[in-house]
Amino acid sequence: MIKKLDKKNSIITVIILLIAIVLSIGLLTRPKVFGSMNHIYTTPTTNTSNISFRGESGDKIKFSFSSHIEQGNLDILLYDSKGNAVYELDKAKELETYFTLEHSDTYILSAEYSDFIGNFKVRLAKAKTQSR
Repeated sequence: MIKKLDKKNSIITVIILLIAIVLSIGLLTRPKVFGSMNHIYTTPTTNTSNISFRGESGDKIKFSFSSHIEQGNLDILLYDSKGNAVYELDKAKELETYFTLEHSDTYILSAEYSDFIGNFKVRLAKAKTQSR
């Protein structure tokens, strides 16, 4: 009876350890999310929303974007710390795109909208890099 309990406890311990290892690997390999925006406007709105993040030279940044524009203008731009626009997302209803940072800096992703009615979502994350 004791040997059966020891074997059962050993199997349970191994299963728990395997689950913990799989979860740890998933958390370590998941891309770092810098931030997201999700806005809905039913009356004309003019504003700017920002996400600030620290990026390193060579970081590949992933942008996931969707929008439904009923009225007005919407521009999504990435600025460096000096205020220079370094990247602008294309106008699209839905878009997933990448941009590689040239310099280590603090960047700002800015959603600039005027007389805007509609909705938009944007998510900014460091893309996974391929192992060689």
